Amino acid sequence: MDKPYIKDYSTIVSLISYEYSKRYRMIDRQDISQELWLWFATRPNKLRDWYDNFESKDRDKLVAKSLRNAALKFCTKEKAKSAGYEITDNFYYQPQIIEEFLPYILNDSYMLPVGVNDVNYKPDRNSVAESNTWLAVRADISEAFETIEERHQNVLRLRYNSINTTLEQVGSELNISPDAARKRVDRAIQAMIDELGGKRPYTEYDHGNPEE
Repeated sequence: MDKPYIKDYSTIVSLISYEYSKRYRMIDRQDISQELWLWFATRPNKLRDWYDNFESKDRDKLVAKSLRNAALKFCTKEKAKSAGYEITDNFYYQPQIIEEFLPYILNDSYMLPVGVNDVNYKPDRNSVAESNTWLAVRADISEAFETIEERHQNVLRLRYNSINTTLEQVGSELNISPDAARKRVDRAIQAMIDELGGKRPYTEYDHGNPEE
């Protein structure tokens, strides 16, 4: 196919490059931008399919999601390289692990959360509970909590200051429905995950051609 994407997505590439250069300050914005344009060059089949079968609004969403994933994958690799560790050493935080630790952090307790291994089992690495790994995890989560906006902190305090607090109680306190309370909690947890490095990047395929 020709290259309409250069005109169509130059703004999105610029914005995402800027976003990730701020998150990963050791990486030059132009390097991120180059990596994103490389994503386009190596996905001709995927792009052709998206141009043929999706309206521009829906296609834009797909492209933006893929570019953010490409930026995250590139930045985590470059960060690992600059810091001298392997990319496989990266720890990606799941919402459940944060939810397990928050009641203990908010109550200044250094006890190991009871359910921590149940929600973070990884056969290819040591469990969080082994050795002192859980203390490092606790410290990361605590720092992320202190970094997020106050509005996110407040809703998490309502939800997790006690392990018995329900979404109905949170909603009542905020004068909103339980479903609206759940959405606010989810957004606050996601803000913490973003501070902790974001979600694990996924591998994309160009119609059967695996990503290197």
